[in-house]
Amino acid sequence: MSKQLSPQISEQEIINKIKQRQCFTATITGGAFTLKIEKYLPILAAAIHDGENFRAELEDNCLLEKSDRYYEEDPYTGSFISQQPITLIAHDSRYEYDLNRISDECVYETAWGKEIWKVPLSDEMIARSKAKHAQFYRVVAAIVEALREDFGECVVYDNHSYNYKRHERKDLPVINLGTSTVKGEHWRPIIDNWLKSLQNMKVDGLNITAAENDIFYGKGCLAGFCHSQYDNVLVLATETKKVFMDELTGQPDAVVLPSLQQVYNDTIAQHTQWYINNYHKST
Repeated sequence: MSKQLSPQISEQEIINKIKQRQCFTATITGGAFTLKIEKYLPILAAAIHDGENFRAELEDNCLLEKSDRYYEEDPYTGSFISQQPITLIAHDSRYEYDLNRISDECVYETAWGKEIWKVPLSDEMIARSKAKHAQFYRVVAAIVEALREDFGECVVYDNHSYNYKRHERKDLPVINLGTSTVKGEHWRPIIDNWLKSLQNMKVDGLNITAAENDIFYGKGCLAGFCHSQYDNVLVLATETKKVFMDELTGQPDAVVLPSLQQVYNDTIAQHTQWYINNYHKST
């Protein structure tokens, strides 16, 4: 599915706008991700596996069909956060470079037991992908550091989805919150409130269950990067079961998806307001 992207500007232009606390929406040159800042608040909402773009030079060398790659992407997660004031939504496929893996591991040789490439990628191709990965994290750092400077701390909503039909367990939570890399007990009330907010979501055609560190543990690169670099940043790594679509065919659920898109956005907004009211009263 094609996405309407905003005007493209360079990494340095994006960082300069952040430093000047400008409000803007822009896609980085090359189209890898779009950053929207409508208002500076102590939160960032991210969907780093929302995209499926794939460089032509990689497409020609890939053993997997586009539908095979799409199965492992996190479609629609960008729409779950689209109404938030600060959003960072990635457009490139994780098969080009996986933003939730460290740089040394972000370019797959094999993935989920499948060979990816007809012939091994050249060093130049790998370097090109790793450069995009590095660029993304420089922009993340610019956003987070601006919010830390303005508010003392911030929360990152790190949103993903997961395939469940391949698992033997039938009681997997609809939503999993991974917190294993969080440092400091002072974050516990914010984590607990987010988990409770997720558990209380009312979605058409769906009974919501939410659990902490049940199937995923929040060990991805975005959480690891923020938690290792900054003591005053909390990443809420939140995985939604693909109950809003047929994970095998990619067909969206006509009832669940639109309801979940709105309710999830509302839930983040309500949690953000609770967080600001209790921790940033002067905002």
